[in-house]
Amino acid sequence: MTPDKAIDEIRDIAESVFRPNAQAADREAPTANGVLAGNIRLLADHGYFGLGVDTRYGGMGADDFTRREFTEIIAAACGVTAFTQQQFHSGGGFVGGASSEQMRADLLPKFAAGELVCGVAFSHLRRSGPPIVTAKAVDGGFLIDGRAPWVTGWSFIDGFMLGATVEQDSSPSRFGRGREERAGVGSDGVQHLYAYVPKSGNEHSMKPDAPIELHVMNAADTVEVDLDSLFVPQSNVIGVSPAEKLRRNDYCGISGHVFLPLGCARGSVRYLHDLAAQRGNTKLADIADAFEREIDACRREAIRWNGSCADMPNYKEHALGARTRSIELAVRAGHAAVTATGGTAQMLDRVPQRLMREAVFYTTLAQTPDVQAGTLDRLCPS
Repeated sequence: MTPDKAIDEIRDIAESVFRPNAQAADREAPTANGVLAGNIRLLADHGYFGLGVDTRYGGMGADDFTRREFTEIIAAACGVTAFTQQQFHSGGGFVGGASSEQMRADLLPKFAAGELVCGVAFSHLRRSGPPIVTAKAVDGGFLIDGRAPWVTGWSFIDGFMLGATVEQDSSPSRFGRGREERAGVGSDGVQHLYAYVPKSGNEHSMKPDAPIELHVMNAADTVEVDLDSLFVPQSNVIGVSPAEKLRRNDYCGISGHVFLPLGCARGSVRYLHDLAAQRGNTKLADIADAFEREIDACRREAIRWNGSCADMPNYKEHALGARTRSIELAVRAGHAAVTATGGTAQMLDRVPQRLMREAVFYTTLAQTPDVQAGTLDRLCPS
């Protein structure tokens, strides 16, 4: 399937499958047999987790813009499906950047075909203070210890991408690795390990807690996982890089995270249009149109100021502006949907209640100190 055809098809699926079942997906407990699980299986069976995978490995080879448009379409229909599938796309994306051709050849065709689903284990590598997940170089690979505090889709995934801070007294160069990895030591000496960890065969070293209770996205089956002397063989190492690389990636990706909140805002606009039509309320229709124009303008700004502009003088100002504006738009549009509905919007089974909670969730998604400060400045300008 071509990327263009995938976009057309996902619009139809989002409208016919995801949107009608979004309330049920939002309210269900984490389960391997629920609405969300069915949505994820549908995406896998259609090969959508291969959207960004290179065609050499059986994927569609879609560019960044197409992948983000894909996420925006789903987010407008069902937040928990959009968020969960985005985590799985991110996991596969890390493997796609592996230095090992053998790893790419082994795993990417299985991701693209939906035979394996890859998640992401957050390790809070950006936080100051002692690392919460560490990697110690040993013969043949690394030993991982710590606690991964956020792994989404535990019951759906077959493995996950894991990040860890390499113990500074266990440099990879001790074990004869290449010059590229030995050069990957930042000015502060901190290195990050990225690896693919299959669940099968590692059960003795991984202990997941019960699913975290969230105010929204609860069905996503997000858990904390204790890692105890988890051995990652060198063949599963995606790469070792200096901490500066993560900071650079964050900087280049500022505007890349606008599409989930913009999708959420579009979901609220769709609701406002439907409500206006039901009531014959032209004022409400005008409000929905005004929101739509704002969303389109924010989207254009995010696309214009993407990571390829990162070295331009005004990049950060514009990219951060688009990112924080998308957050504000999602919250404002959700608030408008709640306001226009009235008191019944407080009921958990109502669409605007869900949209408002999704908007709040996206406020802190992939939040860096710059995004946090920029969002606060927008919410309370001096």
